[in-house]
Amino acid sequence: MNKQRLLISTIIPSYNRADTVGETIDSILSQQVDADMEIVIGDDCSTDNVREVLLAYKKKYPDIIRLIFHEQNMGLGANWATCVKACRGKYICNCDNDDYWHNPMKLQLQLDYMESHPACNILITNHRTHNRTTGEIKECQAQIDHSDIQQNMWGGGHFCNATIMYRANFMKAHLDLDEFIHRRLSLQDWPAWVILTAYTDIDLLPVSTATFGIETVSITRPDTVERLAKRYEGDREVCRYLGEIFPEKFPFTDEDWDRYVAGRLIAQAYKVNDYASAKKYRKQHPTGLSPIKRLCTYSWLTFQIFRIFKKLSLLKFPCTIRKLFVHLQCFSSEPSGSSQRKLTG
Repeated sequence: MNKQRLLISTIIPSYNRADTVGETIDSILSQQVDADMEIVIGDDCSTDNVREVLLAYKKKYPDIIRLIFHEQNMGLGANWATCVKACRGKYICNCDNDDYWHNPMKLQLQLDYMESHPACNILITNHRTHNRTTGEIKECQAQIDHSDIQQNMWGGGHFCNATIMYRANFMKAHLDLDEFIHRRLSLQDWPAWVILTAYTDIDLLPVSTATFGIETVSITRPDTVERLAKRYEGDREVCRYLGEIFPEKFPFTDEDWDRYVAGRLIAQAYKVNDYASAKKYRKQHPTGLSPIKRLCTYSWLTFQIFRIFKKLSLLKFPCTIRKLFVHLQCFSSEPSGSSQRKLTG
Protein backbone atom coordinates (compact mmCIF):
# COMPACT_ATOMS: atom_id res chain seq x y z
CA MET A 1 0.00 0.00 0.00
CA ASN A 2 1.26 3.47 -0.87
CA LYS A 3 1.34 5.30 2.45
CA GLN A 4 1.07 8.69 0.75
CA ARG A 5 -2.29 7.71 -0.70
CA LEU A 6 -3.73 6.21 2.48
CA LEU A 7 -7.02 7.90 3.14
CA ILE A 8 -9.60 5.87 5.04
CA SER A 9 -9.19 3.85 8.24
CA THR A 10 -11.87 1.48 9.49
CA ILE A 11 -11.86 0.23 13.07
CA ILE A 12 -13.20 -3.14 14.19
CA PRO A 13 -13.19 -3.51 18.00
CA SER A 14 -13.03 -7.27 18.47
CA TYR A 15 -14.05 -9.52 21.33
CA ASN A 16 -15.01 -13.08 20.39
CA ARG A 17 -17.56 -13.36 17.56
CA ALA A 18 -15.42 -15.60 15.36
CA ASP A 19 -18.72 -16.54 13.69
CA THR A 20 -19.46 -13.02 12.40
CA VAL A 21 -16.19 -11.07 12.21
CA GLY A 22 -15.37 -12.57 8.80
CA GLU A 23 -18.59 -11.14 7.38
CA THR A 24 -17.64 -7.76 8.84
CA ILE A 25 -14.16 -7.80 7.30
CA ASP A 26 -15.40 -9.06 3.92
CA SER A 27 -17.97 -6.26 3.72
CA ILE A 28 -15.21 -3.70 4.19
CA LEU A 29 -12.85 -5.35 1.72
CA SER A 30 -15.62 -5.37 -0.91
CA GLN A 31 -15.93 -1.58 -0.87
CA GLN A 32 -15.62 0.09 -4.27
CA VAL A 33 -13.71 3.24 -3.36
CA ASP A 34 -11.15 5.37 -5.17
CA ALA A 35 -8.80 5.51 -2.20
CA ASP A 36 -6.53 3.29 -0.19
CA MET A 37 -7.83 1.95 3.07
CA GLU A 38 -6.67 0.16 6.17
CA ILE A 39 -8.61 -2.00 8.61
CA VAL A 40 -7.42 -1.64 12.20
CA ILE A 41 -8.65 -4.51 14.38
CA GLY A 42 -8.12 -4.50 18.13
CA ASP A 43 -8.76 -7.86 19.78
CA ASP A 44 -9.53 -7.58 23.48
CA CYS A 45 -8.34 -11.00 24.71
CA SER A 46 -11.04 -13.02 22.98
CA THR A 47 -11.77 -16.45 24.40
CA ASP A 48 -12.91 -18.14 21.18
CA ASN A 49 -10.91 -18.80 18.01
CA VAL A 50 -11.28 -15.29 16.59
CA ARG A 51 -7.50 -14.76 16.82
CA GLU A 52 -6.93 -17.50 14.23
CA VAL A 53 -9.60 -15.96 11.98
CA LEU A 54 -7.95 -12.54 12.19
CA LEU A 55 -4.46 -13.90 11.54
CA ALA A 56 -5.74 -15.69 8.44
CA TYR A 57 -7.13 -12.41 7.07
CA LYS A 58 -3.89 -10.62 7.96
CA LYS A 59 -1.90 -13.21 6.02
CA LYS A 60 -4.17 -12.78 3.00
CA TYR A 61 -4.33 -8.95 3.13
CA PRO A 62 -1.08 -7.88 4.83
CA ASP A 63 -1.10 -4.35 3.39
CA ILE A 64 -4.65 -3.59 4.47
CA ILE A 65 -5.25 -5.32 7.78
CA ARG A 66 -3.44 -4.21 10.94
CA LEU A 67 -3.93 -6.22 14.11
CA ILE A 68 -3.62 -5.17 17.74
CA PHE A 69 -3.72 -7.97 20.32
CA HIS A 70 -4.11 -6.75 23.89
CA GLU A 71 -2.32 -8.70 26.62
CA GLN A 72 -5.20 -8.14 29.05
CA ASN A 73 -8.86 -7.28 28.64
CA MET A 74 -9.15 -3.50 28.25
CA GLY A 75 -12.88 -2.99 27.84
CA LEU A 76 -14.64 -1.79 24.70
CA GLY A 77 -13.90 1.92 25.09
CA ALA A 78 -10.18 1.42 25.75
CA ASN A 79 -9.86 -1.10 22.93
CA TRP A 80 -11.54 1.29 20.51
CA ALA A 81 -9.44 4.27 21.63
CA THR A 82 -6.24 2.25 21.11
CA CYS A 83 -7.39 1.54 17.55
CA VAL A 84 -8.20 5.20 16.91
CA LYS A 85 -4.70 6.22 18.00
CA ALA A 86 -3.25 3.68 15.56
CA CYS A 87 -5.30 4.92 12.58
CA ARG A 88 -3.34 6.71 9.85
CA GLY A 89 -6.21 7.68 7.56
CA LYS A 90 -7.67 11.10 6.84
CA TYR A 91 -11.07 9.67 7.73
CA ILE A 92 -12.03 7.08 10.33
CA CYS A 93 -14.97 4.69 10.17
CA ASN A 94 -16.22 2.06 12.58
CA CYS A 95 -17.81 -1.35 12.12
CA ASP A 96 -18.35 -3.61 15.10
CA ASN A 97 -17.59 -7.30 14.70
CA ASP A 98 -21.24 -8.31 14.47
CA ASP A 99 -22.23 -5.56 12.02
CA TYR A 100 -21.47 -5.27 8.31
CA TRP A 101 -21.73 -2.89 5.35
CA HIS A 102 -24.32 -4.00 2.80
CA ASN A 103 -23.74 -1.08 0.43
CA PRO A 104 -20.46 -1.54 -1.54
CA MET A 105 -20.41 2.22 -2.28
CA LYS A 106 -20.57 3.30 1.38
CA LEU A 107 -17.01 4.59 1.60
CA GLN A 108 -17.08 6.28 -1.80
CA LEU A 109 -20.37 8.06 -1.10
CA GLN A 110 -19.15 9.32 2.26
CA LEU A 111 -15.70 10.20 0.95
CA ASP A 112 -17.19 12.29 -1.86
CA TYR A 113 -19.42 14.13 0.60
CA MET A 114 -16.67 14.80 3.14
CA GLU A 115 -14.25 16.01 0.48
CA SER A 116 -16.85 18.41 -0.94
CA HIS A 117 -18.01 19.60 2.51
CA PRO A 118 -14.86 20.58 4.44
CA ALA A 119 -16.94 21.89 7.37
CA CYS A 120 -18.43 18.43 7.94
CA ASN A 121 -16.62 16.53 10.68
CA ILE A 122 -19.06 13.67 11.31
CA LEU A 123 -21.20 12.01 8.65
CA ILE A 124 -23.78 9.27 9.14
CA THR A 125 -26.22 7.44 6.87
CA ASN A 126 -29.37 5.40 7.23
CA HIS A 127 -29.03 1.74 8.13
CA ARG A 128 -30.91 -1.50 8.50
CA THR A 129 -31.17 -4.06 11.29
CA HIS A 130 -30.61 -7.79 10.95
CA ASN A 131 -32.17 -10.01 13.59
CA ARG A 132 -29.76 -12.93 13.59
CA THR A 133 -32.26 -15.14 15.42
CA THR A 134 -35.26 -14.70 13.11
CA GLY A 135 -33.42 -13.54 9.98
CA GLU A 136 -35.65 -10.46 9.70
CA ILE A 137 -34.05 -7.42 8.03
CA LYS A 138 -35.62 -4.00 8.54
CA GLU A 139 -34.71 -0.63 7.03
CA CYS A 140 -34.24 2.24 9.52
CA GLN A 141 -34.07 6.01 9.12
CA ALA A 142 -31.47 7.90 11.13
CA GLN A 143 -32.97 10.63 13.31
CA ILE A 144 -31.14 13.68 14.62
CA ASP A 145 -32.47 16.69 16.50
CA HIS A 146 -30.26 19.55 15.36
CA SER A 147 -31.83 22.05 17.78
CA ASP A 148 -29.51 20.70 20.50
CA ILE A 149 -27.33 18.07 18.91
CA GLN A 150 -25.34 17.32 22.07
CA GLN A 151 -28.49 16.83 24.15
CA ASN A 152 -29.77 14.55 21.40
CA MET A 153 -26.60 12.47 21.67
CA TRP A 154 -26.95 12.35 25.46
CA GLY A 155 -30.28 10.67 24.84
CA GLY A 156 -28.45 7.91 22.99
CA GLY A 157 -28.63 8.96 19.35
CA HIS A 158 -30.90 7.25 16.84
CA PHE A 159 -28.50 5.97 14.22
CA CYS A 160 -26.12 3.07 13.70
CA ASN A 161 -22.47 3.42 14.72
CA ALA A 162 -21.42 1.33 11.71
CA THR A 163 -22.58 4.11 9.36
CA ILE A 164 -20.38 6.83 10.80
CA MET A 165 -17.38 8.54 9.20
CA TYR A 166 -15.21 10.94 11.24
CA ARG A 167 -12.71 13.51 10.04
CA ALA A 168 -9.65 12.08 11.80
CA ASN A 169 -7.83 15.29 12.74
CA PHE A 170 -11.00 16.75 14.28
CA MET A 171 -11.75 13.55 16.14
CA LYS A 172 -8.27 13.17 17.61
CA ALA A 173 -8.11 16.86 18.55
CA HIS A 174 -11.25 16.75 20.69
CA LEU A 175 -11.20 13.26 22.23
CA ASP A 176 -8.84 12.47 25.08
CA LEU A 177 -8.11 8.95 23.88
CA ASP A 178 -5.62 8.32 26.68
CA GLU A 179 -8.42 9.00 29.18
CA PHE A 180 -10.66 6.48 27.40
CA ILE A 181 -7.86 3.96 27.84
CA HIS A 182 -6.97 4.92 31.42
CA ARG A 183 -10.58 4.70 32.61
CA ARG A 184 -11.24 1.53 30.58
CA LEU A 185 -14.62 2.86 29.54
CA SER A 186 -17.24 0.23 28.78
CA LEU A 187 -18.63 2.20 25.82
CA GLN A 188 -16.93 3.93 22.94
CA ASP A 189 -19.47 5.34 20.50
CA TRP A 190 -21.87 7.11 22.84
CA PRO A 191 -19.33 9.09 24.92
CA ALA A 192 -17.51 10.04 21.71
CA TRP A 193 -20.75 11.39 20.21
CA VAL A 194 -21.54 13.43 23.32
CA ILE A 195 -18.06 14.95 23.47
CA LEU A 196 -17.64 15.67 19.77
CA THR A 197 -21.08 17.24 19.32
CA ALA A 198 -20.03 19.94 21.78
CA TYR A 199 -17.92 21.24 18.88
CA THR A 200 -19.73 20.20 15.71
CA ASP A 201 -23.01 19.07 14.20
CA ILE A 202 -23.61 15.73 12.46
CA ASP A 203 -24.45 15.53 8.75
CA LEU A 204 -26.78 12.88 7.35
CA LEU A 205 -26.43 11.24 3.96
CA PRO A 206 -29.90 9.77 3.24
CA VAL A 207 -28.81 6.40 1.89
CA SER A 208 -28.69 3.01 3.60
CA THR A 209 -25.15 1.64 3.93
CA ALA A 210 -24.68 -0.51 7.04
CA THR A 211 -26.44 -3.34 8.83
CA PHE A 212 -26.71 -3.52 12.60
CA GLY A 213 -26.71 -7.10 13.87
CA ILE A 214 -29.25 -7.84 16.61
CA GLU A 215 -28.68 -10.77 18.93
CA THR A 216 -31.16 -12.26 21.40
CA VAL A 217 -28.52 -11.81 24.10
CA SER A 218 -25.63 -9.35 23.86
CA ILE A 219 -23.78 -6.66 25.82
CA THR A 220 -26.61 -4.21 25.16
CA ARG A 221 -29.31 -6.90 25.49
CA PRO A 222 -28.50 -8.80 28.70
CA ASP A 223 -30.80 -11.67 29.59
CA THR A 224 -30.46 -11.59 33.39
CA VAL A 225 -30.66 -8.95 36.11
CA GLU A 226 -27.09 -9.79 37.13
CA ARG A 227 -25.70 -9.15 33.65
CA LEU A 228 -27.66 -5.92 33.33
CA ALA A 229 -26.29 -4.77 36.70
CA LYS A 230 -22.76 -5.48 35.47
CA ARG A 231 -23.41 -3.45 32.34
CA TYR A 232 -24.67 -0.51 34.38
CA GLU A 233 -21.55 -0.56 36.54
CA GLY A 234 -19.54 0.02 33.39
CA ASP A 235 -21.94 2.73 32.23
CA ARG A 236 -21.56 4.47 35.60
CA GLU A 237 -17.95 5.36 34.83
CA VAL A 238 -18.91 6.62 31.36
CA CYS A 239 -21.56 8.95 32.81
CA ARG A 240 -19.20 10.06 35.58
CA TYR A 241 -16.56 10.94 32.97
CA LEU A 242 -19.02 12.96 30.87
CA GLY A 243 -20.27 14.68 34.02
CA GLU A 244 -16.72 15.80 34.76
CA ILE A 245 -16.31 17.24 31.26
CA PHE A 246 -19.74 18.89 31.13
CA PRO A 247 -20.72 19.45 34.80
CA GLU A 248 -23.34 22.08 34.02
CA LYS A 249 -25.12 20.21 31.27
CA PHE A 250 -24.74 16.61 32.45
CA PRO A 251 -24.18 16.64 36.24
CA PHE A 252 -23.54 13.23 37.77
CA THR A 253 -23.95 11.85 41.28
CA ASP A 254 -23.66 8.24 42.41
CA GLU A 255 -26.87 8.62 44.40
CA ASP A 256 -28.91 9.62 41.36
CA TRP A 257 -27.31 6.87 39.31
CA ASP A 258 -28.04 4.19 41.93
CA ARG A 259 -31.72 5.20 42.07
CA TYR A 260 -31.99 5.13 38.30
CA VAL A 261 -30.30 1.74 38.01
CA ALA A 262 -32.47 0.24 40.77
CA GLY A 263 -35.58 1.11 38.77
CA ARG A 264 -34.14 -0.35 35.58
CA LEU A 265 -33.05 -3.55 37.32
CA ILE A 266 -36.49 -4.04 38.88
CA ALA A 267 -38.03 -3.61 35.42
CA GLN A 268 -35.63 -6.29 34.13
CA ALA A 269 -36.60 -8.53 37.06
CA TYR A 270 -40.22 -8.43 35.91
CA LYS A 271 -39.20 -9.49 32.42
CA VAL A 272 -37.27 -12.55 33.61
CA ASN A 273 -39.48 -13.35 36.64
CA ASP A 274 -36.70 -12.79 39.19
CA TYR A 275 -38.45 -11.76 42.41
CA ALA A 276 -35.30 -12.14 44.54
CA SER A 277 -33.51 -9.45 42.52
CA ALA A 278 -36.54 -7.14 42.52
CA LYS A 279 -36.76 -7.42 46.31
CA LYS A 280 -33.01 -6.85 46.66
CA TYR A 281 -33.03 -3.57 44.74
CA ARG A 282 -36.21 -2.37 46.45
CA LYS A 283 -34.48 -2.74 49.81
CA GLN A 284 -31.32 -1.02 48.58
CA HIS A 285 -33.09 2.06 47.20
CA PRO A 286 -36.60 2.32 48.71
CA THR A 287 -36.75 6.12 48.53
CA GLY A 288 -35.81 6.22 44.87
CA LEU A 289 -38.74 4.12 43.69
CA SER A 290 -42.33 5.08 43.03
CA PRO A 291 -44.96 3.89 45.55
CA ILE A 292 -46.30 1.48 42.94
CA LYS A 293 -42.90 -0.11 42.38
CA ARG A 294 -42.37 -0.45 46.11
CA LEU A 295 -45.77 -2.11 46.44
CA CYS A 296 -45.32 -4.54 43.57
CA THR A 297 -42.02 -5.79 45.00
CA TYR A 298 -43.38 -6.06 48.55
CA SER A 299 -44.05 -9.79 48.32
CA TRP A 300 -43.84 -12.63 45.85
CA LEU A 301 -47.64 -12.53 45.41
CA THR A 302 -47.81 -8.80 44.58
CA PHE A 303 -44.82 -9.28 42.28
CA GLN A 304 -46.64 -11.98 40.29
CA ILE A 305 -49.91 -10.02 40.20
CA PHE A 306 -48.18 -6.98 38.78
CA ARG A 307 -46.30 -9.13 36.25
CA ILE A 308 -49.69 -10.32 34.98
CA PHE A 309 -50.95 -6.74 34.83
CA LYS A 310 -47.81 -5.74 32.98
CA LYS A 311 -48.45 -8.36 30.31
CA LEU A 312 -52.05 -7.18 29.98
CA SER A 313 -50.89 -3.58 29.67
CA LEU A 314 -48.79 -4.51 26.64
CA LEU A 315 -51.74 -5.97 24.76
CA LYS A 316 -53.01 -3.74 21.99
CA PHE A 317 -56.53 -3.06 23.17
CA PRO A 318 -57.90 -0.02 25.03
CA CYS A 319 -58.36 -1.55 28.46
CA THR A 320 -58.44 0.33 31.75
CA ILE A 321 -55.50 -1.66 33.10
CA ARG A 322 -53.28 -0.58 30.24
CA LYS A 323 -54.20 3.07 30.66
CA LEU A 324 -53.62 2.81 34.41
CA PHE A 325 -50.12 1.41 33.97
CA VAL A 326 -49.19 4.01 31.39
CA HIS A 327 -50.40 6.72 33.74
CA LEU A 328 -48.52 5.39 36.75
CA GLN A 329 -45.42 4.61 34.67
CA CYS A 330 -44.98 1.64 36.91
CA PHE A 331 -42.73 -0.16 34.49
CA SER A 332 -41.28 2.78 32.64
CA SER A 333 -37.62 2.46 31.73
CA GLU A 334 -37.31 6.20 31.24
CA PRO A 335 -34.77 7.78 33.58
CA SER A 336 -35.65 10.66 35.83
CA GLY A 337 -32.90 12.93 37.04
CA SER A 338 -30.13 14.93 35.45
CA SER A 339 -27.53 12.16 35.43
CA GLN A 340 -29.68 9.56 33.72
CA ARG A 341 -30.14 8.75 30.06
CA LYS A 342 -31.62 6.30 27.62
CA LEU A 343 -28.91 3.78 26.83
CA THR A 344 -28.37 2.74 23.25
CA GLY A 345 -28.78 -0.76 22.01
